[in-house]
Amino acid sequence: MPELPEVEAVRRSLIDAIGHRRVTGVSVFRRDYIRYEAFRMERLSRRVLRSLERHGKRLFWHFEPTACMVSHLGMSGRITIRPSSMMSLEHTHMVMAMEGGFYLHFSDPRRFGGVWLYENATDALAHHVFGKMGVDALNLRSDDLNAWSRKRTALKAELLSQKTVAGLGNIYVDEALWMARLHPMRKVRRLTMEDRARLVDAIGAVLRASLRCGGTTLRDYRDARSNRGEFAGSLAVYGKAGTPCRRCGTTLRGLVIAQRSTVICPDCQSHRKQANYAS
Repeated sequence: MPELPEVEAVRRSLIDAIGHRRVTGVSVFRRDYIRYEAFRMERLSRRVLRSLERHGKRLFWHFEPTACMVSHLGMSGRITIRPSSMMSLEHTHMVMAMEGGFYLHFSDPRRFGGVWLYENATDALAHHVFGKMGVDALNLRSDDLNAWSRKRTALKAELLSQKTVAGLGNIYVDEALWMARLHPMRKVRRLTMEDRARLVDAIGAVLRASLRCGGTTLRDYRDARSNRGEFAGSLAVYGKAGTPCRRCGTTLRGLVIAQRSTVICPDCQSHRKQANYAS
């Protein structure tokens, strides 16, 4: 699933090409790909894309006059810039034509993603951000985790929930926890201020490193220009169970935590070295 760095790479590749351009037409080929419409998607024609912003894994398309479209890539979705409206990409559900001869193909083989269209940004944020998602992971500060002192949730489950930190998925949670030397089953209320600061630093470092590489391509992910992300070669633990930890040499161990495959270093992230991790 595309996570924050991948969605941000898509955003950057889109805005470089189509920012402040006018929509010249919208064709919808699967109506159920449109999760919500305050008005018909085709009525975006003639509106100008004023800005394209991201919160967590969602993109917010701000048009003028007022309209806001939200897009989510789901498990395998892509938004690809092409020179034609022809449905040459398999599983293309919507094409948005922009002035200048740019055609945005919204494709999603597994259809876990989709788009939502609202009359204004306030409605979009109310439905997707406020009270539903935490602070964007790239803007995370230690103070944003103060409420964790009252939670009994396991650390990995909390980070995946999007409730206090938005944008992280399985890849970057495993990488950040390894970098911060924290066990994924540690209860968040047991983290010290030093632990939280170390975690925030690790999350920021991992995300910025991935962004410099254009994200992580394991199978499907490409940015809007069809470029692969090159961060996979820099992953320290994700998908590497059974190989030596690059920090201490201990064999990395695979677990299932919060119903997700998880890889840890039993020494660097040992729960025995982190008192009361399960309390």
